[in-house]
Amino acid sequence: MSELRKKSIVSIVWTYVGFIFGAINVFLSARYLLPDYNGLTRVLLEMGVLFSAIATFGVPTLFTKFYPYYKERMDRKSSDLLTLGLVVTTAGFLLLVAGMYFLKPLISKKFSGKSPLLVDYYYLAIPVTFFMTYFTVLEVQAWNLFKTVVSNFFKEVAFRVANLILMIFYIAGWIELKTFFIGFSLLYGVSFFGLLIYLISIGELNITFKISTLTRRLWSKMLPYVVFMVVGNVVLVFKDSFDGLAISSMHGLGFAAVFSLVNYMVTSIGVPQRSVVSIAFPVIARAWKEKNMQKLTDVYSKTSITLLLMSSFLFGLVWINFDDAMTFLQLPDIYKTGKPALLLLALAKIVELGTGASGQILISSRKWKFEFYCNILLLACAVPVSYLMIQRFNILGAGIANLLLVIVFNGIRYVYLWHYYKLQPFTIKTVYGILLPVALILLTTTVINFSTPLVNIFIRSIIFIIGFIAATLLLEISEDATGVFRTVKKRLGIGKPE
Repeated sequence: MSELRKKSIVSIVWTYVGFIFGAINVFLSARYLLPDYNGLTRVLLEMGVLFSAIATFGVPTLFTKFYPYYKERMDRKSSDLLTLGLVVTTAGFLLLVAGMYFLKPLISKKFSGKSPLLVDYYYLAIPVTFFMTYFTVLEVQAWNLFKTVVSNFFKEVAFRVANLILMIFYIAGWIELKTFFIGFSLLYGVSFFGLLIYLISIGELNITFKISTLTRRLWSKMLPYVVFMVVGNVVLVFKDSFDGLAISSMHGLGFAAVFSLVNYMVTSIGVPQRSVVSIAFPVIARAWKEKNMQKLTDVYSKTSITLLLMSSFLFGLVWINFDDAMTFLQLPDIYKTGKPALLLLALAKIVELGTGASGQILISSRKWKFEFYCNILLLACAVPVSYLMIQRFNILGAGIANLLLVIVFNGIRYVYLWHYYKLQPFTIKTVYGILLPVALILLTTTVINFSTPLVNIFIRSIIFIIGFIAATLLLEISEDATGVFRTVKKRLGIGKPE
């Protein structure tokens, strides 16, 4: 199997195990928490993601870009790259906490009317941010060591299992609401301490306070890169976090809870992206260093078709079962209003994933400043467009804005990579990857319509899954999927060994 394929499979398995636990958490939160309480937990996470992107000061992308140089020219115990990253991150976190203190009056002004709970629990965003920030640094260290399976386990599974345990404690009446919120703000600590202990146990958490000659030599390149990347990363995260914060401010935490449910479904569609990109990123960085354009072309095309198929497959399963799932789970009617937004947000996610690792290719190249300028342009467009759309159309507005912006932004990336590097990921099989889920969605929703929701869910899902997998393999749409299938057949002793 290819390098990406072998290292992706187990990582994706852990990611989906985490998704299962996450789905249980989403259901329990929607069922047993008032929409405002549920919305508060989602907004705290959104704030943590945004603030941690600021606090890391671009360290994750710095690690990925420059790690190959340190690995090649220094032994691991003498490398000060990790220490440098932790020092910069600590400075960033302390500055962020100070900024949060001065932002409190503005938060109170903007959210006290529609979302007073957020004002009351505002400072719980600090522990969320702390653990997210330092976990992100350790996660990138694990990526560079090709320990993505372990980092994905702690990020996708450990966090959600801890969340489930906390939720059970609250439902059982063993803890009160305030304790639940405090416990929720500490959940990422499980992932952080787990990965920290693992890296220490394998001897890959080397801290040295002696500045190396290599760092002194590369510093002039590192500094502008970090400055540009921190702004670029914050822009992207702010764009993603803005919708939930804007909805809670304009329409209340109840609709923020609806958006969080829809957004979780969309996030589940993008689950494969985290695993594939975390493995592809170091490979891309190494390919640029070696000037291996064929390797870049290979990674670009494979990540594109693989992520397109996976995202459209997951969207199909979610879409054909949405109404029946809402009825079967007996969720409050307010959650059903999110379906139109689900369609648009999911299409935006599929477009994003369908362009493969284009962003990672750009920020690892000599043209990385272009990605920065694109991000600035994106933010300049995203904030006013999203604000106006959400103000007028509520959750649906977030979907409209996201789809438009993703199409434009990824289109610019695509054209730029083709113009400067003659890199483009699409083939006729991309068309097959688009038409296949559309045909199966129309087939299953038109033909299968029983009066019992659970029967509809079961039969539609079986037909969709079998049809999708069979067509993907017969048409050989994805080289990776075909390769995995052949490997499984070989190991099971089915057919002739190849």
